[in-house]
Amino acid sequence: MSTAMTQPRTVSKSAHAQLVRAAAIGNFIEFFDFTLYGFFAVVISKQFFPAIDHTAALLSTFAIYGGAFVMRPVGAIVFGHVGDRIGRKTAMMVSVVLMTVATAAIGLLPTYAVIGVFAPLLLGICRLVQAVSAGGEQTGSYILVMEQSPVHERGRHGIKLLTYIMFGVGGGALVALGVTSLTTPAQLHDWGWRLPFLFVAPLGLVGLYMRLRLQDSEAFRAASQELARLERKPIPLFQAFRTAKKQMAVLFCWASLIALAGYILIGFMTTYMIEFQHFSISESLVVFGVGLMAAIPVVNQIGKWSDRVPRKTFALVMTLALLLWIFPAFILTQYGVFTAIIAIAVFAVILYPMNLVAGFAIIELFPVDIRASASGLPFQIGFAVFGGSAPFIATWLASSYSAIAPAYYVAGFAILILLVALRGLPTARAMETISVSVPEPPERAVVSAAEAPERP
Repeated sequence: MSTAMTQPRTVSKSAHAQLVRAAAIGNFIEFFDFTLYGFFAVVISKQFFPAIDHTAALLSTFAIYGGAFVMRPVGAIVFGHVGDRIGRKTAMMVSVVLMTVATAAIGLLPTYAVIGVFAPLLLGICRLVQAVSAGGEQTGSYILVMEQSPVHERGRHGIKLLTYIMFGVGGGALVALGVTSLTTPAQLHDWGWRLPFLFVAPLGLVGLYMRLRLQDSEAFRAASQELARLERKPIPLFQAFRTAKKQMAVLFCWASLIALAGYILIGFMTTYMIEFQHFSISESLVVFGVGLMAAIPVVNQIGKWSDRVPRKTFALVMTLALLLWIFPAFILTQYGVFTAIIAIAVFAVILYPMNLVAGFAIIELFPVDIRASASGLPFQIGFAVFGGSAPFIATWLASSYSAIAPAYYVAGFAILILLVALRGLPTARAMETISVSVPEPPERAVVSAAEAPERP
């Protein structure tokens, strides 16, 4: 791989803040919805799978939750190609529209009592559309923001994307709490659970407006100009497999770990507290809402700290913290709301900065012209395989063995992935943006120093 090293120009603080907000709103919507689905899994199971016993209905609900993840790699392929060839902005605009429409549609679906087996079928279709959109949303937002951030500020800017995800999770909990508090149990099961999903519609319109005003990065525009000179332009995903297979494998490993731990947190822990620790729905929502919001200031500080240490050191520290905390996180939920809030807050303080490692890898392992395709597919395969299955497997483990059994699953996986991923993660804090991969003939594909964006 021959590369030209470029550094993004400095943009104003206000322009960068606008960029972060526009990139992050799609992640907010995605995790707001995914969190709502987890929070209301018990209610949804009774609305869409009432003809089977309670445990089977809950497992069926999580099966749709996890099954939709198989479409994430499809979304990664589609939006990765669009992002690499047409533009990051275009890909992000389409993804936020799909996510909004599919999420709002869940709030309008008829139940099993109205249309029978078509109800879970339509629910599954909505989840599939959401998953396609999510396949381009997560890596796309990292690229959009961190591609235009100076090397020594990628952590502090990237962590803002993750705090929006935390607002999505915590906000989903608090909105769900408001709905459950203001409705009777009968109203909640009848129509109350629909309201939070419908709330996404105006947010999506705001997100689309914000993304319409964005511009692609200078690095992307320079790469596009260079590729325009080629007689035969390589397909980004094919080029990625030719030139960046090892890097894709490394990202897959790390994404698998954060997907597993992440969806244990936001996809299973509420059900765990309700079904296995006998919390009320309201108590579990308080735990998540307060825990996530309390963690945000600490997460922001960790993001700033990540800019001052080597990438591998940062990854090692956060993974060891996960190993040390995963068992207390499950144990503390057994002693009431207060200790459960501590368990969730510390879990979030560890987990979300671990996602930042993936953002570094996306920017620092892959050239600009294949970045969206090369990062999106392995990232989303990791989420599809290990994130989508996490609530289902955790429910089965807790039901079949012990309430703490899912913690062993996370810990064992963390040890394995740590040994694999740390060999290939970026090592130098000062690594700069890689410009263009090298299709044949190589002399035509290298961005010259004169063509590359200026250093600030």
